[in-house]
Amino acid sequence: MRIELISTGDEVITGSIDDTNASFLSRELIESGLQVSRRHTTGDSLEELMTLFTEVAARRAVVIVTGGLGPTNDDLTTEAAARVAQVPLELNEQWLERMRLWFAQRGRTMAASNLKQAMLPQGALFINNPVGTACGFVLKINQAIFIFAPGVPRELKAMWEQSIKEIVLSFTKDHIPRTHLIRLFLMGIGESNLAERLSALSLPEGITLGDRAIYPLIELKVIGHNASDHDLLSTLNKIMEIVTPFYVCKESYSLLEILSARNLKLAPCNAVDGLCRGWFLIHLQELCTNFISCTVLNTDDSLVSQKDQALGHQLLSQIPERNEITLLPAGYEAMDLGSLNQELHYYVLRFNLDFSEEGAAHNITGKLLFGLKDNLYSTGAYTRNRDFLAYLCTIEIYKALVRENFIIPEECELKVLELHDSRNPS
Repeated sequence: MRIELISTGDEVITGSIDDTNASFLSRELIESGLQVSRRHTTGDSLEELMTLFTEVAARRAVVIVTGGLGPTNDDLTTEAAARVAQVPLELNEQWLERMRLWFAQRGRTMAASNLKQAMLPQGALFINNPVGTACGFVLKINQAIFIFAPGVPRELKAMWEQSIKEIVLSFTKDHIPRTHLIRLFLMGIGESNLAERLSALSLPEGITLGDRAIYPLIELKVIGHNASDHDLLSTLNKIMEIVTPFYVCKESYSLLEILSARNLKLAPCNAVDGLCRGWFLIHLQELCTNFISCTVLNTDDSLVSQKDQALGHQLLSQIPERNEITLLPAGYEAMDLGSLNQELHYYVLRFNLDFSEEGAAHNITGKLLFGLKDNLYSTGAYTRNRDFLAYLCTIEIYKALVRENFIIPEECELKVLELHDSRNPS
C-alpha cells in the first residue's frame, strides 16, 4: 500500500495560487512516519478528475484529495468520485442539519446551492469540518481508499488535526512501512563537496540521503524507510563524524526555539555591525528578542584608516561593555596584522553576554578572528559575502551559548582568540 495526494482546481494547476495543501500534507505525513509516493494536480474538469481517480484507484493506496467540494458549478470532485465508484449521490441528513446550524449561528440564510455539499456518494463515510460548510468523506474505489477534504487551507488543517490524521494512520497501520526523517542543518560546505564526502558511506538497506540548499545553509535529510533504529542511529553517527565542522542544528532551523527549549535567554543586547551594513543586526534577531541599541558603523577598507578608526573607537566607547556584540574589521584590534595570511581579509567578532539558563545567571565572552578570501568592501551595500558573514557570526554566538563546536566553513580561517564561559569550571 502507498500514499498519494491529489490537488484539484484550475487556480492550482495554472499557478494562480500555490499548492500549499500538498506541501502541508507531505510534511505532516512524513512527521507521522509516512512518505508520500506520488503527488498529482488536476483542474476542474469532470473528465480529467474521473480519469485520474480511475488510474489511482487501480493501485492499493490511501489517497488524499483536496479541493472541489464547494457549492458552485465548477466544484466537481464529489460527482467525479461517485461516477468512478459507480454509485449514486445521496443526501446526508446529518451534514445538512450541521450546515443549517452553521448558517443560523451567523445570522445568514443557507442558499439552495449549498445543498450540493450534503450530497455524498452512496456508502461514503462523512468527515466533520469544524470551521466550514464543506464536509469531507471517505470512499473506497476499486483498490484504493480515498479521503476527500476541502481545498481551503484553514479548513483542511483543522480537519487534519481533528480527524483525517487518525483516519490515515488507522488505514496505513501494518500496511505501509514507516519512514523516519532526520534533518541536519549545515553551513559552510557546498553541495558537491558534501556529496563527495558522504559518497564513501555504505548505507544500510532502507536508508537514503537527500539535501537541499537554503542559502547559506544546507538541509541534509537522513531518510529511513522501514529501516531498523540501530541502522538509522549508526548511520547518523557516521554522518556526524563527517559533517561536525559544518553542523548547526537538527530537526528545524529556529535558533530562538532551540534556545527557548533549553530555557536559555539573552539579556537585552547592544550590537554594532561594522561590516555588513545592517545585515548582522537582522540575523542577530535569531538569537535576541530585544536590544538596547543597534548601530551600523560604515568602514571603507579592511585596513581601516586612522580617521575611521578614531571615529569608530569614539562610537564604541559609548556602548556598554556588558551585553555587547560587535563585528568589526581586524584593523580595530590592537594586534599584529603582519603575522596573518596576507591573502585573506580579517574580521573580528566580539561578544560579552549576560544570559539565564534554567533560571541561573551566567556570562560568556568571546573574541573570534575570521579570515576570508572575500573583501567585503569591494562591492555595494548588499552582497552574499556580507550576508554570509553576518549569518556565520550569528551562528557562532549560538554555538558558544549551547556549548558546541564552532562552525569552520571551507576556505575560511577561524581563530578563537578568547572564550570564557561562567558555566565551565576554571
